[in-house]
Amino acid sequence: MLDTLKNRKVVLLFPGQASQYIGMGKKLYELSSTYKQTFDKIRDYVNSNLSNFIDIDLKDLIEKEENKDKLDLTKYSQIAIFSVSISSFYFLREYLNFDNILTGAGHSLGEYTLLTAFESLSLYDAVSLVVKRGYFMYNYSKEGTMFAVIYNFDNDSINKLNEIVSKFNSVIANFNSYNQLIVSCDLGVVENLKEEIKKEFSNIKIIPLKVSGAFHSPLVNQANELFKQEILKVEFKDPVKPVFISVDSREHSNNDIIKNLMLDQMVSSVNWINTIENIVRKYNDFIFLELLPNKILTNLIQKGFKNLNVETYSLEDLV
Repeated sequence: MLDTLKNRKVVLLFPGQASQYIGMGKKLYELSSTYKQTFDKIRDYVNSNLSNFIDIDLKDLIEKEENKDKLDLTKYSQIAIFSVSISSFYFLREYLNFDNILTGAGHSLGEYTLLTAFESLSLYDAVSLVVKRGYFMYNYSKEGTMFAVIYNFDNDSINKLNEIVSKFNSVIANFNSYNQLIVSCDLGVVENLKEEIKKEFSNIKIIPLKVSGAFHSPLVNQANELFKQEILKVEFKDPVKPVFISVDSREHSNNDIIKNLMLDQMVSSVNWINTIENIVRKYNDFIFLELLPNKILTNLIQKGFKNLNVETYSLEDLV
């Protein structure tokens, strides 16, 4: 099915947290030497250099059913997803002419995979950053939570929700699609905030998320300050192709601008709606291709965007 990609212009999408599952990437690990070599290189580097942050072998974490609860924890899931995603990218390069890649975007954590794939970050620098990002977010976030709000939104109703959320000193953390927004808030206000939202919007659905903090909000300021120091130590290069960064939803090619945006990415909202719409505005006659693991971004685009006539595929299906 990879023939689908032949001679097509492609925009790559890199998934973030919540896309993890036990066994992700296993098929490619067994079938592709390129995938296996990349994954094992990351695994060995983590074991040798980052064991203070990660106390389990990556392959065991991803493949063993007894590690499911552990895999869902932020400090483990981020490096697991990154490892599978970047390994699948290098596998994909064997089938996809890089000249046919127009640009790319990543969802939160996925931006680190994006910057590695497009050579703005070296592989080992990215691995180190991702491991520490997950560790700091897990250990240094104030008590908070996140929940998904499912509704048939338009711009006016998004603004209305934003007003309500702001009254509770909370934020819309992820503008994922026109039928899914994610709210981050303090544990102390969560029930009252949900009630206020339900009063305003009839037939709205609210789904609590299994997370260890209120990410992409001021409640992770401490984690962000610690992580900033790690980002500042790392060299960013100009990406080989322009990349979209969701902090401002714009396309960037300059390493200094990208680095500055990433300094506050952890506490900034993920505006996936604007990012996807800006890509569609800028480019035409292309397909979206989501890399492993899972099909979360593919489903968001196919189900949650109005009048978006772009074919969207997941590598999960194509392999």
